Amino acid sequence: MVDLGPWPWLSKRVSKKGSSFACTDGGSPRLAPKVMVSLNPLGFDNISKTEINNRLMRTKLMAKMDMDIIKSDVLIIGSGIAGLRAALEVSKRGKRALLVSKSPVGKANNTYLAGGGFAFATESFGVDTHIDKTLRNGRGLNDRTLVRVLASEAPSMVMELHEMGMRGTFQSTGFSARYSSLVGGQEITSTLVRACQQAGVRFLEGIMVTDLITDGQACYGAIGLQRRTGELYGFPASALLLATGGAGAIYAENDNAPGITGDGYVLGMEAGLELIDMEFVQFYPLVFAGSGHARMIVPPFFADLGTITNRLGEDLKEKYDFYEKPLAIVSRDRLSQALFREIIQGNGIDGALLLDIRKVKEDLIPVSNRLKELLRRRFSYDSKPIKITPACHYNMGGLIIDGLCRTAISGLFAAGEVVGGTDGANRMGGNGLSGSLVFGALAAESAVEYAGSSQALSDFKAVAHATAQNRLSIMSAEHAQPSSTRFLMRELRQVLWEKVGILRSERSLSEGIRTIDEILTELQGHRARNPQELCRIMECRNAGLTGRAISVSALARTESRGSHYRSDFPEEDRDWMKHIHVQMKNGLPNVARIVAIAE
Repeated sequence: MVDLGPWPWLSKRVSKKGSSFACTDGGSPRLAPKVMVSLNPLGFDNISKTEINNRLMRTKLMAKMDMDIIKSDVLIIGSGIAGLRAALEVSKRGKRALLVSKSPVGKANNTYLAGGGFAFATESFGVDTHIDKTLRNGRGLNDRTLVRVLASEAPSMVMELHEMGMRGTFQSTGFSARYSSLVGGQEITSTLVRACQQAGVRFLEGIMVTDLITDGQACYGAIGLQRRTGELYGFPASALLLATGGAGAIYAENDNAPGITGDGYVLGMEAGLELIDMEFVQFYPLVFAGSGHARMIVPPFFADLGTITNRLGEDLKEKYDFYEKPLAIVSRDRLSQALFREIIQGNGIDGALLLDIRKVKEDLIPVSNRLKELLRRRFSYDSKPIKITPACHYNMGGLIIDGLCRTAISGLFAAGEVVGGTDGANRMGGNGLSGSLVFGALAAESAVEYAGSSQALSDFKAVAHATAQNRLSIMSAEHAQPSSTRFLMRELRQVLWEKVGILRSERSLSEGIRTIDEILTELQGHRARNPQELCRIMECRNAGLTGRAISVSALARTESRGSHYRSDFPEEDRDWMKHIHVQMKNGLPNVARIVAIAE
């Protein structure tokens, strides 16, 4: 057989023909680093049918490191609300938009799972009020330029989306896209996907972007791997827009889509960019734990209507003096901390607590009869208590952008949850969708303007080929240990949840960093037998690097502020009106600088 060295699934089987060798699938082994002859050319003795199929698949994959090159004016990575709105804007402005998504376009992302609430200024909730509330939630760390853009542009942007067909209800502080289901995200993504299709946006699904092509000064495109087949793609583009979302799925308990593993943060850091405010991770207190998987948010008004008890029968609202309403919104962080504390102290029931609204009259539940029925089917709230747990919900930190969504690398733009700065130390409810919509369109506008004057990289394919070769050799090194990535990912998620989650201290964070480093070191020895395993290894690595960025930032911030709570520094400190910047150093995220906010 032909052994392609560090890429075990790239090997082609060859049969002996005289003094030469020819691949049984018609290809050529000329580029193989070394050739080994097997007297059993197909190597199918005493192996399972599944392994035969795997080997046949490997036979067909990239024996010459072939790379499909797909050009565009603006390459968008990510198919949530920011990415879809960006792609639509690019097409509207007469440029070729290519949207690449790791998941099915418009699905399996956090927008699709979102409740559907947009916050924006109305007659009773003015722009200045919106700005003030956003800044108060952010505890003074927000980028005020971004906040002003969000507040001023959100009303017209949401109205435009409504006119495009997004159904829902206008409210005193914005709009709810929750129309006929328990979540409203499907209404948002389906509207945008339909509009993009009509505008001629090209979609590519199931592709994990592994690297950005940059020279340290400018970005020229990216390379990606088809998760199922292993096909390599090169994406030269005049401008590139990151809209990859956050990293909520790196925590053991979360309500995010499974693939939200910090990919965009790592792409940015490996391109030389800094991240900001990574210590600020938002946890939502009321996530349904009844299915065994923390995924679905329980409506916040349930906490106001019912009782929350532990296994001892203690009323936790009384125990922790929770009297403000809506409790899950106004006291979101304190409630998350209280519930987490009860669970780790052993006062939970199957790792959860009980929210009981069985005695609440039906007419007091403030939703339509249709939604009541959906809630009843999902939670059985009228017959038994709902098991709840706090869970990771949102990342406030991320890439640094200016008011036009430009990063420090020319030609590289960013929008959505992958960006830091807008939310400061905590995000105001409803700003996530509104901000992603606004900045998705704004980033696209800036990208189109840049694309009109940018210079292409003349040897893009050669650079992309070398980058892919380096990536694959690192991730699938010869003599590496067989992969057990799923186990490592579970361990990583658990340590982040326990040590770098809702309650933090110097001890827990130091222990967390130490374990993360051990996991990342072990991961270097993992080998991928097929493209799916390679993508799992890269996702685990991205999750570990992102988790480390969160951990070192949280360790450096010796105070409690917003969503960041240190049990050893429980008070907010005026001297900590500062941003913590993280950058890749020697292959690991570390604190690069701490910058005081100008008065």
